[in-house]
Amino acid sequence: MTRVVVSGGTVFDGTGAPAAPADVVVEDGRVVEVGTGLDGDEVLDASGMTVLPGLFDCHVHVCSSGLDLVQRLERPFSYQFYAAARNMAAMLDIGITSVRDANGADLGMKRAQEEGLLDGPRLSIAVSLISQTGGHGDGWRPSGCTMKYTIAHPGRPDGIADGPDAVRRKVREILRAGADVIKVCTTGGVLSSRDHPHDTQFQQDELAVLAAAAAAAGKPFMAHAQSPEGIKNAVRAGARSIEHGVHLDDECIGLMIEHGTWLVPTLTATRTVIDMAEAGVRLSPVAVAKAREAAEAHRESFAR
Repeated sequence: MTRVVVSGGTVFDGTGAPAAPADVVVEDGRVVEVGTGLDGDEVLDASGMTVLPGLFDCHVHVCSSGLDLVQRLERPFSYQFYAAARNMAAMLDIGITSVRDANGADLGMKRAQEEGLLDGPRLSIAVSLISQTGGHGDGWRPSGCTMKYTIAHPGRPDGIADGPDAVRRKVREILRAGADVIKVCTTGGVLSSRDHPHDTQFQQDELAVLAAAAAAAGKPFMAHAQSPEGIKNAVRAGARSIEHGVHLDDECIGLMIEHGTWLVPTLTATRTVIDMAEAGVRLSPVAVAKAREAAEAHRESFAR
């Protein structure tokens, strides 16, 4: 077993103690000792740097590189995976060592990272997001064409389901594909063409079945939920986390505290849509308008 010493840096250990000069010893991928004057088989010189625990990003899409739909249409199918490798390496370079991919990364990518084929953070994967017809995950466009930001393939099932039986089957299908967590949309969203963040999606009987099917496999579920009714439905059904939470009212917050539900605010999401549009990226005017409407409310909800 190789004993690696990260030496000469200022160590921030996350316990609340102030950062201080120290060495960190790693054996077999685990930190085993922190102190001064430590030795080992290999030494990494961290002079002038700060050493800190790896960061977690609880909501990423490693296969998603930009929002320009025309550009995506012109890229070969496999291009997304090579771009994802670049995205993952960039995350690791800034200190993110674990991520939860909220739709897109499949079991092959997770295993490739675990076995050293991909340089990047550890992946916890949702594989696909579950959406009702006409919901946030439905890529139907007014032209009659369907264009999704993530396209189904053998390792990434399509996520559209309607009714309790179909939802139960879809959860099982996504679990079979290797999901660590189930992702469901209980409201509309910004980028989807034919709904709005204020729309409530999926009925409570559908969410109850989804929660039960996930729990039967020992897996939690996360909910894309932006407006109060959809947030509350998700929390009552047992969601482990609310993603976005753009419009939180007092009842939402109270229920989340009562149920121990986490908020993953994704504060950059709406701002990025606006910034891209202003930079000339070809985005749906409907999506940009929804992003502008949501941005201020999102900040206020997060502050609350």
